[in-house]
Amino acid sequence: MKPRLRDRLTSIAARTFPRSHRGDARVVRDCARDAVDARGPRALARESLAIAGAGLRVRLAMDTRDVRGAPWRPALAALTLPLAAALLCVWTFGFLPLYDHWPLGEGWALLLSGSVLALIGAAFAARWVVLLGAAAMFVAAGAPYVGYGTEKALSGTPTFFPGSGVDLGAASLIPALLLAVGALSLPRRPQRSLRTVLDRLLLGLLPTAVALVHLLPREAPQPTTSFVYDELPARGSSVAKPEVVFGPPYEFPQLTASKPLLTALGIALLVAVVLSWRASRTRPEAALATALVLVSVAWPLAWTMHGYAVWPQIIVPLGVAFALTLRAAHAARRSSGSAELSPEPAASPP
Repeated sequence: MKPRLRDRLTSIAARTFPRSHRGDARVVRDCARDAVDARGPRALARESLAIAGAGLRVRLAMDTRDVRGAPWRPALAALTLPLAAALLCVWTFGFLPLYDHWPLGEGWALLLSGSVLALIGAAFAARWVVLLGAAAMFVAAGAPYVGYGTEKALSGTPTFFPGSGVDLGAASLIPALLLAVGALSLPRRPQRSLRTVLDRLLLGLLPTAVALVHLLPREAPQPTTSFVYDELPARGSSVAKPEVVFGPPYEFPQLTASKPLLTALGIALLVAVVLSWRASRTRPEAALATALVLVSVAWPLAWTMHGYAVWPQIIVPLGVAFALTLRAAHAARRSSGSAELSPEPAASPP
């Protein structure tokens, strides 16, 4: 066998080892080359696969340890404000274009008040306020799937009703749960700086303000049209001319898939991925937060990309989330290791 082929294959297989274990990779590589020289060409494939398997096992163990030790709690706390702002923007897009009946139904009251409450709680970093708002949104958005909220309420007003296409109600269930988990990761004491609270509140209301500029003024809802016949026509006679009756607009506002909303959410998610990827070495919690949001919206995102199915498009958001998680976990390990190795400042002489 040519030594060049043996060296090339074993070197490629040894690259599966992480950079921090390159010394171990060289030892394993040299042992495999000796085994190939002793046993002949038939051992080349087996030894190369053994090197690659050993490197992948070491890499998997390191990745698992890094992911388990990643700053998940700061990441969950960091996503509360942007996620609450996104949910408020979604319900604004679902509510304004079609809803024309007052007072509010129970479902819409829970959705809108819950999203506003969650945003205010995120601005103050008040965990129980955010948790209450997330619970209200989750209950209202999930009610139609267990048989509630799809008909008129007891007061005669229409309540929440899910639409077709990209079902925004179903798409918000996992983000609402993620917002609740993020609320529990916030500090026990709320933010007391008034300027910081106002800055966070204005930043969270900015997407909704842009949505209002886009949605208002809105067109008047179209009235319902029905045809009334005074009597049935006799046999052999022509059909009588019906009376056209115009009624109130359709009472069930559907959460239809808004193309501007989906486009804005897609652009915002893409910007978040790029910025958090670039800042992952200094702020790994931001990359982890983006990865969590990507996982929570992977299903509706893949459905939107394909049109009527999720496979194989769902691999794209899940793969990006996986890459962000590994990059942030490795960056957090390196930063914690460098902090531990940095020398303490020398004490000044008395």
